[in-house]
Amino acid sequence: MTEHDDLPSPRPPVLLGCVTALAALVFLFGIGSCLVVYWESGADTGKVRLELAEAYGRGTVQFVGDHNLYIARLADGAFLALADLDAANRANPARRCRVYPIPRTDPALTVLLDRYRGRLSAAARGSTLIFREDCNGALYDFTGIRLDADGPNLDRYPTSIDTDGYLVVDTSRRTCTARSGSAEAVERPCAGP
Repeated sequence: MTEHDDLPSPRPPVLLGCVTALAALVFLFGIGSCLVVYWESGADTGKVRLELAEAYGRGTVQFVGDHNLYIARLADGAFLALADLDAANRANPARRCRVYPIPRTDPALTVLLDRYRGRLSAAARGSTLIFREDCNGALYDFTGIRLDADGPNLDRYPTSIDTDGYLVVDTSRRTCTARSGSAEAVERPCAGP
């Protein structure tokens, strides 16, 4: 027997093992939380959950910058999700001019409303909102219908209200239409990403 046989074998202190286990548990909880947030955000499906539907006033438009779209709530309570990139800019990757509402204080707004009043869609009548795209000068009404010429309207994304009452937009699918003469929205193939 040697003189070291009666010494206890070296083990890590119990406290160090508990701290390591706790750190691993916190790490796994953090990863799990991130995955839940990712899945619930719709990132894997293209479905974006926004605010409660009742948070959107009737006859209003709200920009959702994280997803480059506008939410328009019509007077009858229906929702439209409109792309902020029109067809001409979607087809031109070198230039990306996005549409924006003309400010109410812009003196041109009154002139444009008077000029294009007869071309407003039925759902946009009574609205004073016009979207403008400055690179090509395109104008769109509150519902995304082209005002200044025949041609592509703003693309739309499907909307729904989930079981908890939140507005959901499916950005993985687009509906593309064009104004053609007296027809406000003739379906057309969607161009570009």
